[in-house]
Amino acid sequence: MWVKPLSALVLLALVLGIGFIARDDDPERTDAAGRDTDAAEQPSRAAGGVVMYETKPDSGASLVIRAASATEGKDKVVVLEEFRLEQSNGLELTGDRARYDTDRSLLDIIGPVRVNTADGWQADLDGLTWDRATRKASTDRPLVVKGAQGTITADRGEFFDDFNRILLAGDVHADLSPHLLHR
Repeated sequence: MWVKPLSALVLLALVLGIGFIARDDDPERTDAAGRDTDAAEQPSRAAGGVVMYETKPDSGASLVIRAASATEGKDKVVVLEEFRLEQSNGLELTGDRARYDTDRSLLDIIGPVRVNTADGWQADLDGLTWDRATRKASTDRPLVVKGAQGTITADRGEFFDDFNRILLAGDVHADLSPHLLHR
């Protein structure tokens, strides 16, 4: 009487077992070493309370990056959490999260970012892409630039020469000190 249900369970277990074995041997789901490619990629390196230094030999310019955590993947992309970037020329960038592609020298800041320049300007924006090789950065989202000379708002902006020059576009509004125009 219970032979038929028991036989059905054994047959079902056999079918599931064969299916599981076939799934593990699927070449599309494993790499050359036989590791499962569906598993989340493990970082190459991860650390908390990180301070990184960089000095350019030709100019002596330095860069210091402090982050609550840094995780480098096998693709040579470093993810920074709660970071502060300081250059010897007085430039400071702070943000919650950024991705730095070391091969391309490309920093993508995700979410709110604050840029402070040596001459006292402060830009608040949401998202920024900085190509360190060309010294050009841009955002396609609204930004506010404030300084002792006034406030400027725009729909998007581009920064050149490590943030020494700026191009603002799209619904630009400026509330500037009259003394700024008479220098």
